[in-house]
Amino acid sequence: MKLNALNNKLVVIRSVLASITALALVACGGGSGPAGTVPGINSGQGVPTTSSQSPKVTLALTDVNGLPANNMTGAKPLSVSATVVDERGQPVSNTLVAFNVDASLAVLSPSSGTVATDASGIARVKITPASMSAAGGGLLKAVAMVGDKTVLQQVVFSVGASKITLKLVTPTTNTMVLKAYDSTVVTMDVYSDGVLLTDPVSLSITSVCGSIGKAIVPTAVTTINGRAQFVYRDQGCAQNDTLIASMAGTDASITTNFQIGSPNIASIEVSSVVPADRSIVIKGAGASGRTETAIVKFKVLDQFGNPLANQLVTFNTISTKAVTLNKTSDTTDASGQVVTVVNSGTEPTAVRVQATLPNGLSTISDTISVTTGIPTQAAFSLSAKSYNIEGFNYDNTQTDVNILLADQFGNPIADGTAVVFQTDSGAIGSSDRGGCTTVNGGCTAVFRSQNPRYASDATAPQKRAGLASITVSASDNSNVPLTGKLAIFLSGSFASNITRILEDGSSYPVNGSIALTNNGCSSMPVRLRLSDSRLNPLPSGTNLSSGALDNLDVSDIFPSVVPSMSPQFVGGIVTGDQGSVHFIPVKPSAGVCVVGGPNRTTGSAVIQATTPNGNVTPLVITMTFPSA
Repeated sequence: MKLNALNNKLVVIRSVLASITALALVACGGGSGPAGTVPGINSGQGVPTTSSQSPKVTLALTDVNGLPANNMTGAKPLSVSATVVDERGQPVSNTLVAFNVDASLAVLSPSSGTVATDASGIARVKITPASMSAAGGGLLKAVAMVGDKTVLQQVVFSVGASKITLKLVTPTTNTMVLKAYDSTVVTMDVYSDGVLLTDPVSLSITSVCGSIGKAIVPTAVTTINGRAQFVYRDQGCAQNDTLIASMAGTDASITTNFQIGSPNIASIEVSSVVPADRSIVIKGAGASGRTETAIVKFKVLDQFGNPLANQLVTFNTISTKAVTLNKTSDTTDASGQVVTVVNSGTEPTAVRVQATLPNGLSTISDTISVTTGIPTQAAFSLSAKSYNIEGFNYDNTQTDVNILLADQFGNPIADGTAVVFQTDSGAIGSSDRGGCTTVNGGCTAVFRSQNPRYASDATAPQKRAGLASITVSASDNSNVPLTGKLAIFLSGSFASNITRILEDGSSYPVNGSIALTNNGCSSMPVRLRLSDSRLNPLPSGTNLSSGALDNLDVSDIFPSVVPSMSPQFVGGIVTGDQGSVHFIPVKPSAGVCVVGGPNRTTGSAVIQATTPNGNVTPLVITMTFPSA
């Protein structure tokens, strides 16, 4: 209940204070009553009542020494005491007093401006200037409720503008000498009218080196009991710095200077080389991804590993052949870097760039290769993944045709060199180009089987039936064509030609079967050449296997798979039987054959040649041998 009553009184007090403020200002500004009063309110007398004596509030202003005063500054605030008495002149305790003041001129402490009276009927607050620049006169008003009566009192006060000054405590001199990357403590005191300003205030800090990231300096610092303190730390500024501290809303500032030493040069290192593979071509061989220049960057560092600006670096080349630099010296930038460009000469060579500082420190770049970058005919290399594909009777059987190019020094040519392919049978290349472009000196085009396919042609004996001739061409960038050729068999799907090769080198054709006579039980080797109807090899990947064994054993066939077989040219043409040769060991079964036996037994085996597309050519081998 007591708390509710206090709250109700506070509401009434504030309402009265708001309603009479305008009247109070009129009185202060020159109404009909005496200065400092309002109609019906006599200074120190409270609100008139019908009794012989009314409750009242008495205001008193004192300085920091407790002496009466009504003028204050930032360094000299005022204390306010409001004494509340009732109709009998007795102190009124535990009643609320609301204080009010122009917020642009002064502030109250506590900030609510509402305080309860003590046992002596006194409520106390502190009043300070609203800012260091605040100045002028104003009214301090206090309202209280005594019983059901509201009483008000006001008093005039003035605010004098404070004279703010800053004093540098450390460094003790206006110019401080610092070694590179050293630090020092900066201390300064804030005074108001010659008195240390104990209330916290903020000081703004500016620094030339700090603004460019070459010193660690706070942008603002707050005073504690009148003193601001922070650490100034050099970050390789290597120049004179000016530090300024100032206080907003005042003209107070202080300046101190730092003479910062230069860091010691510790090293110079290679920062980067472009191109990354450190390879350029001779003068005049550029374009198509090739470059005749290399960009070399170096970085200068101090003893703390930080980049050093404004350092002179000279360059020279280490090479057995003539190369040039676009500049022989450079000065490091803000990141500590210098750059020079190597320009190739007319001869292949290897070059390194040396960078040297005035103190003798130096470093050398990695080796930069200067190559021709021009393909040569001698390094024109062609190959196919498979030279014999099952393509005479099948469309779209494919194989890769590869080309490798290098310059006269054996270095792969530059990426992007165009290579053109042509063929008289089938097709080669892709829909968007008839060839390929090199990557790391090589590229691949796909050959596929399709019409036209050449059969025997009496009018063109140089053209072999079932053979595709592929022509490959490129350029060495000087209008000199580079060419190469290879051929791919469009092989048939059956072993139409089977030839047995005897031990003395003679041979004869086999027509479906081979008959062997064995007077003992040992293995008899059978060597066969297999080719298609055009005497071309069977397709690579054709598998040879044995089956239907009757009293015969066939051990491992070598080779059991037809390999990739490139055409054999004689006098520029392909002639004769180009088939693959296979070794087939055949022997009588051990449980049947008897050396010197009185009888003869015949055994058989079937050898099958199966192409990648599943076409089978059988060959029957029979053998007679002695038995029991």
